[in-house]
Amino acid sequence: MMRVIRVFCTILTLIIFTDTQAQIFKMYKEAEEVFYDEKFAEALELYQAIEEQDANYEDIQYKIEICKLLSITQYEDMEPFNNYEAVMAKVDKFYYYWKGRIQMKEYEFEEALLSLKKFIDLPAKKSDEIMEEARRWANWATNAKYFMDHPKYYEIHLLERGVNTEKAELSPVYFAENEELLFLSNQDESRPDQFQIYHTKHTGNRSWSKPEVIYNVGTFTRDNSNIEVVAEDGRLFQFRTEKGGDLFYSEPTDSKTGWSAPREFDSKISSTHLSSHFFINEHEDRIIFAKDVGSKKDANHDLYQSFKDPVSGEWSKPAPFASNINSEYDEDSPYLSPDERTLYFASDGHSTMGGYDIFKSTLDTVTLTWSEPENLGFPINSPDDEIHFKLNNDQMSGYFTSNRLHTIGDYDIFFFWEIHTVKISGRVLDEKTGKAMTNARIFFRPIGYPDMYFFSQLDNQGRYEMEITADDVFKIEIKLPDNTIVPLDNFEIHATGGTKTTYLKDFVFPDPDKE
Repeated sequence: MMRVIRVFCTILTLIIFTDTQAQIFKMYKEAEEVFYDEKFAEALELYQAIEEQDANYEDIQYKIEICKLLSITQYEDMEPFNNYEAVMAKVDKFYYYWKGRIQMKEYEFEEALLSLKKFIDLPAKKSDEIMEEARRWANWATNAKYFMDHPKYYEIHLLERGVNTEKAELSPVYFAENEELLFLSNQDESRPDQFQIYHTKHTGNRSWSKPEVIYNVGTFTRDNSNIEVVAEDGRLFQFRTEKGGDLFYSEPTDSKTGWSAPREFDSKISSTHLSSHFFINEHEDRIIFAKDVGSKKDANHDLYQSFKDPVSGEWSKPAPFASNINSEYDEDSPYLSPDERTLYFASDGHSTMGGYDIFKSTLDTVTLTWSEPENLGFPINSPDDEIHFKLNNDQMSGYFTSNRLHTIGDYDIFFFWEIHTVKISGRVLDEKTGKAMTNARIFFRPIGYPDMYFFSQLDNQGRYEMEITADDVFKIEIKLPDNTIVPLDNFEIHATGGTKTTYLKDFVFPDPDKE
C-alpha cells in the first residue's frame, strides 16, 4: 500500500511540476514578446513574476537588468548588467546593442557609439530593421556628443516635487496674468489612465503652491493630453474627439476652480479633422497640429496647418506646414511665436540627439520660406524625449516636459531661461613638476546641473579658453588622456554677462604623492 502511495505522490509531483513549468514557459514567451516590442516596464513586471517562481529561469536576470535600466528613470546602477558581459556577449548577439542603448541613457555617448559599432560589425545574422535601428542610435550618439560638448546658452530647472510626481506631468502652460501654471497629470491613483488639469500658483523664487485639480474642465487620455492658453484673451483651449476633432475653451472666472466649463470654440473647425496635439495662435485664426499620415502599422506624424477665412469664417483644408519641417519620422507639439515668425516643434527626426528633441525654424518674410530646423541643443534637449515646449510672454523663458535622466517620475516639467555668458581663460600647472599641464582637458560643470559642462583642450602651454555661464558655481575637473578624472577646487563667478571682458583664472593640478 505504501508503495502505491509513493508512486501516486511522485506522479502528482510530476504533474504539478510540469504544470508550473508550462505556466512559467508561457509567461516567459509573453515577456519576450513584450521585451522585443521595447515595452520595458511591462516586460519587467513579467520577468519579475517569473523570478518569484524560478529565479534562475533562462536569462531573466539579465533581461531584468536591461528593463530596469531602460524603463526606470532613477535606476542608474550599470554594474549588474556589465557583469554579464563575459557570458552574454558570447551568447546574445544583441548584447552590445542593449549596452549602447543603456550607455546613451546614462549620457556615456562615446562609449555608446563604440558599443553600437561592435553590434553593427558583429558577423552574425541580423535583420535589416535592427541594423537600421542600430545605425540610427549610433547617429544619435554622435549628435548627442556634439551637443553636449557645445551646450546652448539656456539654464533649466526641474520643478519641485509636489508639482512633479512619480506620475506623468504634461503640457505645461503659464498664465502670466494670474501667475498660474496649468498642466495635465495622472496623479490620481484611483484613475491612473485618466489625466486631469491641475493648477498651481507661483509663490516666489522657485516655489509653487500645492497643485489642485480643476474638476469642471474635463478629463483626458495620455494621447490627447494637450492644452493651450491664448494670452490675448486668456482662454484655455483643449481638444475633444467630438465631431471628428473639435476645440473647446474655458475662460478665467471668479469661481472656486477659477475657470468656466468648456464650450465649443467654432462649430466649423471640425472640418479640419483636427488632432489633439495642436497650437492656436493669438488671433485664433490659425491652427497648427500633428496629423497621423502613416499606415496603421507604421504611423508617423507631420505638422499641418489650417487658416480661418476672415470673411466666410470657414477653415481652410489642412495642408503640410512646410516640406523641410516634416521628416520621414515624427513631428509633434508645435508652438508658434506671437509674431508668427518662429516655429518650435518636437521631432525624432532631423538632427535629434535621441528620441524627441525640440527644434526651431524661422520664417523668411521676403521669400515666405522656413529655415532648416535647428536643434535647440543641450540642456533643453537630451537623449530622451522632450515635448510640449512653450515660451512665456517674454519669449526668453518657458516650460517643457521630459522623461530624461534624473527626473522624479514619468514625464516631468522643466522651466528654462536664456542665460548670459562670459569668456574665461587661464593656465593649468602641475604642482609636482611646476610645468604646464598639456594633453588634457579642463571641464567646468555647473553645481546645480552636473550633466551640463563647458570644456577646453589644454594647449602646449597649459592654456585654456572658453565661454561659461556668467553667474554660477562650477565643479572643476581635469580629464587625462586615459580618461582619468581629477577634481580641482570649485570655482564661482558672478558677472553680468557679455564677452568683451575675459576673466582670468589659473588652476593647479594636485601632486598625487601628497596626502
